[in-house]
Amino acid sequence: RSGERAMAPLARAVAGWVSAPRLACPTRGAALTRTLRASSSSSDAEEDRGDVLDVFAREGAGKTVCRHLKRRGMVPGVFFRPGDESGELLSFASSDIERLVRKHGHVGVGSRVLELNFPESGRKEPVVAKQLMLDPSTNLVENVNFMPCAPNTKVKVNVPVRTEGEDASPGVKRGGFPWKVSKHLEVRCLGKDIPPEITIDVSSLDVGDKVFLRDLRLPEMVQVRVKDENIPILKIAGKAR
Repeated sequence: RSGERAMAPLARAVAGWVSAPRLACPTRGAALTRTLRASSSSSDAEEDRGDVLDVFAREGAGKTVCRHLKRRGMVPGVFFRPGDESGELLSFASSDIERLVRKHGHVGVGSRVLELNFPESGRKEPVVAKQLMLDPSTNLVENVNFMPCAPNTKVKVNVPVRTEGEDASPGVKRGGFPWKVSKHLEVRCLGKDIPPEITIDVSSLDVGDKVFLRDLRLPEMVQVRVKDENIPILKIAGKAR
């Protein structure tokens, strides 16, 4: 009995703790879920910005200026107008241009009309990224040259080549694979007519079959230039099983 009397205070304390109101503490999993959702929403909002790049005026050029920009997470760029040899010096966030690279690829960024947005003045400029220079060690964009691209501006851009129909291709089923001899093609057209990509249907191609420029169905307003029209753009390579 003395033992029961000794345990009585502990039993009352436990009973009180069980009956007391509890704070709603999120579990680690719940907290992680909310974090992931917030991160996903933030990422979606970033991607929803479209092909817009916020740019800012910069002063000075050269390696020292570029190093300072890089430390701040910025990338240098130049906006060249026709007849303007020096161009307008710009800078923009590395994360902003890499967002477009993730969306379109390095070649794809150069085959789309982008919008330069100047938050300080509200000015907007339709452009094409004429030249993207990459860091060889990281493959990140380290410099971009832009040129104006109004809807009726004549432009020359590189457009990526994409394939479709691999699942139905006899050649792929027999162990072959589509080999892009040309991963991108030089296109000349008006700014409003730039194709985002050139798609080649390989669903009827067998091992050894080739696709030449003459085989492509292109809009009349789009001209494609190749160095040698006798060199295929794509072929179904590999050994048939």
